[in-house]
Amino acid sequence: MFGKKRGRKSKTVRIGANRQRFIDEQRTHRDSASAGVLRRVLRVAVVVVVAAAAGIAVFRYSPAVYMHASDAIQSSKRLYANVKITHCSRPVQAALKNALDSLIHADSFSFDRVGAVQAASLIPEIEKISIKKMRDRKSREQITLVKVTERKPVALVHSGEICLVDKKGVRFAAVPGQYYDLPLLVVNGTAYGDTLDLDVFNSIKKMCRNMGGSFFQQISQIDVSDSGSVNLIFKSGEAEYLISPDDMEEKLVQIKRLRERLLEEESEPARIDMRYRRLAYTSVQ
Repeated sequence: MFGKKRGRKSKTVRIGANRQRFIDEQRTHRDSASAGVLRRVLRVAVVVVVAAAAGIAVFRYSPAVYMHASDAIQSSKRLYANVKITHCSRPVQAALKNALDSLIHADSFSFDRVGAVQAASLIPEIEKISIKKMRDRKSREQITLVKVTERKPVALVHSGEICLVDKKGVRFAAVPGQYYDLPLLVVNGTAYGDTLDLDVFNSIKKMCRNMGGSFFQQISQIDVSDSGSVNLIFKSGEAEYLISPDDMEEKLVQIKRLRERLLEEESEPARIDMRYRRLAYTSVQ
């Protein structure tokens, strides 16, 4: 009986020793894992401290960098939010806004007047812009007002493609879907950015004005593609009137009288060559 009790006691002691060893192993494992985590945290902390120290040194010894970075965060997103573009169509407004937005860069956070004028000059539809500072009545914030003067077309131009031209001979794109009650000027094919010579066109316009009435508005097409002649087509009628650039004023008077007579007779040749002293009527089938 004594022996049995001793056997149970030794077994209990053996189980307790195993449990204690298991607990010690678990504790050692946790201590090892905690030490690993602590080492990783310390390494990250050291990297962060070194980076922060380097950043502080850069900003401390380079105040311009600090100012630019600060301004970039505060100003770059709203620099042109206070720029108002007026007196132009929506496509032109959008094109100019994109051009102004492209002027934002890391070295400048103020409105660049010279850059704005140069950017506007690259948009064919814009003739000029005026810039002034003012305070908005509602928000009381200072804004930059950009007033746009768009080019006014005097004629449609056909030189391989249809576009508009202003009084200075500068070509620009027509608004899709918009109707223009303007004469069509046919010229030799030239590059889109080239300035057109409008001497003949302006001379015809001035001469027609001196003749009184709305004679110029009756002209549908002016073909100056041939340097030796000018071909006129009117809205009412299908005849082509050929005149010489040398004596246009005299020939325009003759054309006016001739058209009035032909309209009364309700007959009009297909082609009337008036480049010579004697009128030549030619019917082209």
